[in-house]
Amino acid sequence: MVQKPAIPVQAPQQHGALIQRAWLILGEMMLNTHRNALAILCAAFATSALAAGPTGTPADYGSSAPHAAAQRSIDLQPETRHINVTRGETVTIARAGQRFTWHVQTFSNKTVFALSEIAPKDMAVDGVQVYVAANPQYAGS
Repeated sequence: MVQKPAIPVQAPQQHGALIQRAWLILGEMMLNTHRNALAILCAAFATSALAAGPTGTPADYGSSAPHAAAQRSIDLQPETRHINVTRGETVTIARAGQRFTWHVQTFSNKTVFALSEIAPKDMAVDGVQVYVAANPQYAGS
């Protein structure tokens, strides 16, 4: 008969110390996990807050839209120096046979900008300003 090697058995008083040490290690691991998760969340919120600001592109003023989506049309005359729109409004802007449609969506502190910022480059709109009124639907928010 082959004898199995003896398995070392620790004395009962040592088991309590081992269990206590295991709980301490587990607690530290969980605390570190929570700290890491909190650090990741803070970084994510900080990044998203930074990404929400103006970019210096036409996207700061809204986005291009299909002509069928326009709520109204604005025909620019040679003497036109400004137009009035409302934040959230979709308008078609036309001059000399050219037109484009724009959904106006500016930052709340941006109430005036040059039409040339959003118009096609070959459309003559130099000197025309766009005045953006707050949308009354969202007043007080």
